[in-house]
Amino acid sequence: MKPMVVIQTDFGNGGGGAMTGVIKSIDPEVEVINYNHNIEPYNISAAGFSINFILPVWPAGTVFVSVVDPGVGTDRRSCVVRFKNGSYLVSPDNGILTPMIDKIDSIRRIDETVNRLPGSEHIFIFHGRDVYAYTAGRLASGQISFEEVGPEYSLDDIVRFPMTNVPTVIRKGFAQGGIFNFDMAFGTPRIAIRHLQFRQIGGFEYGDMVHLKITDGDRTIFDQDVIYERSFGYTNVGAVLICGNSELGEEQSLRLAINRGDFARTYMPEVVNHSYGAVNYVVTITAID
Repeated sequence: MKPMVVIQTDFGNGGGGAMTGVIKSIDPEVEVINYNHNIEPYNISAAGFSINFILPVWPAGTVFVSVVDPGVGTDRRSCVVRFKNGSYLVSPDNGILTPMIDKIDSIRRIDETVNRLPGSEHIFIFHGRDVYAYTAGRLASGQISFEEVGPEYSLDDIVRFPMTNVPTVIRKGFAQGGIFNFDMAFGTPRIAIRHLQFRQIGGFEYGDMVHLKITDGDRTIFDQDVIYERSFGYTNVGAVLICGNSELGEEQSLRLAINRGDFARTYMPEVVNHSYGAVNYVVTITAID
């Protein structure tokens, strides 16, 4: 069975039609899944976390394609990543790989003299169709091997964006970390504190009232007692809570939320269209005696 190709872009609804067509023209037997074409335009961070989130639950060998590419047509690298689980990602190397660095086995730069849709040589604004879909289709169909994508380069040379500048500290009754991402559909900040460590080292239990403080330098953003619970349904509508995020296993982090509300837009609206602005925000959780 040939691997599936799973596509995400910031093109909007219907944006993957040309990319799907290119892949199907290469090999009609390759199944193409148009996963999400509504990534916020130009939001490389959102694209990276989106792929990182779905990567573990798709079959090994899946070929992911992500096109959120503000630098399209420039000399930024186009690449194919092979993950440790045997799946692939075809995308620009523009920071998107940051959340999944530890899952990467190797990376190759796409040789566009070979892996490019014929007739597109003088088109510089649609690499999603002309380079990424074309390369993904050839890879999924078996027309090229990973080694034939192009030259390998060092993982140390991968472009990265800052997720948080705040170190994580956990001890009994205390946890501190930074905001590394947002689920903007619900306005929930994701916190760089591992949920299992929060419970095992910090000693926090579901139902505990804790003190939550968020600061940005000398500015206090939030400073209140809140509840730590399993999910939103254990709290009153409008209540602020801390709960586990949706990553699997030991990768699960914490998130902040308002039950049927929007934490980000209520307490930190400045980051709604600029999530990188939260890299210095410090989240401190303290047990209440």
